[in-house]
Amino acid sequence: MLLFAALLTSGVLAAPPAQPDPSARYVFYLHGKIIENAGRKPNHPRWGVYDYDAVLAALAGPGRLVISQQRKPNTRVGTYARVVAAQVEELLAAGVPADHVTVVGFSKGGVIAQHISRKLAAPIRYALLASCSKMTSSGDLHGHILSIREQSDTMMGSCAAAFKDSPRLAEHHELTIAIGGEHGAFYRPHRAWLKPLLAWIDGKAPARS
Repeated sequence: MLLFAALLTSGVLAAPPAQPDPSARYVFYLHGKIIENAGRKPNHPRWGVYDYDAVLAALAGPGRLVISQQRKPNTRVGTYARVVAAQVEELLAAGVPADHVTVVGFSKGGVIAQHISRKLAAPIRYALLASCSKMTSSGDLHGHILSIREQSDTMMGSCAAAFKDSPRLAEHHELTIAIGGEHGAFYRPHRAWLKPLLAWIDGKAPARS
């Protein structure tokens, strides 16, 4: 019976369960754009294999239920943000505490996560992995947000400007890792970003690896 209960509150699903357990932690993982067009395990010519399923497995664990779906090619950011926001609202309406819901987005997935944060006033958690543009800043974010960026990434930069332009944020943190690999540092699970991310999902301070 205990094993069966654990299985219900851990693992990976394409959508939230119909009868969520309020004691579980729910993790929405929004992948990068390359998976929209090149499949679940694409091989980037510069950054190597993006192992989507390995990332999902690393996020899942006792008491954590990962929700992730491979998006269709050229998915519109705002459209998909509304889909996930509605799923989050369903969990909250079912009695799941806001602190037990985390939206994790990498690259384009992180841009979608920011759209969700602007839409939802509920103080859920967000994790933005290499998700803030060096060229533009989009503020008016809500909730508790952790940004993790790779020092060698020439595509994405700090989320500091977005945080500054978001006076209604409940909490924000930013960590910089230095494992190399540029934008592809988040293509495969790595302790440097996984350890602080899992701590954040579990409601703790974003401990460094």
